[in-house]
Amino acid sequence: MQQLKTAVAVFCTACICAELVGRLLGDIWGRQCIKAAAGLYILIALFHALPSMRAGIDSFAAPELPAAHFGTMEDAVLQEAQRSLSDQMEEQIARETGLTATLSIILEPSQTGIQVVRVEVCAPEANEQERAAVQGLLCESLEAGTDAIAWVDQMEGG
Repeated sequence: MQQLKTAVAVFCTACICAELVGRLLGDIWGRQCIKAAAGLYILIALFHALPSMRAGIDSFAAPELPAAHFGTMEDAVLQEAQRSLSDQMEEQIARETGLTATLSIILEPSQTGIQVVRVEVCAPEANEQERAAVQGLLCESLEAGTDAIAWVDQMEGG
């Protein structure tokens, strides 16, 4: 490997010298000769370094990593629908009740389409009357039963 580093250093130095010769003398032929000689030198050094590099490559083993799973397109669409529906319902709750709530809506495919499985609502400052209004709005808008709605103190990850 040291031979290869030396070859690269010599090649770079030769290229710099060739450029200086060309600029100072305006001699294109001299510059081309120096670069050609440097290129040949690096090829020779590379051929000499190959046997020792091959031994290093043969002993190198890439680490085995498990394959990443990004899910299916259906999963991605379902997650985006959950996020979008949560945002829309948060805006609707704020507009109709004046309450700031954070929602996490979990959808699931079914035989007849997509249904709401669970709605987590985080609105710590809400009193019982506001909670009832939000729950009624969610049940009506999402066509979900009251058993699908869960009140939490704070959202996961937040």
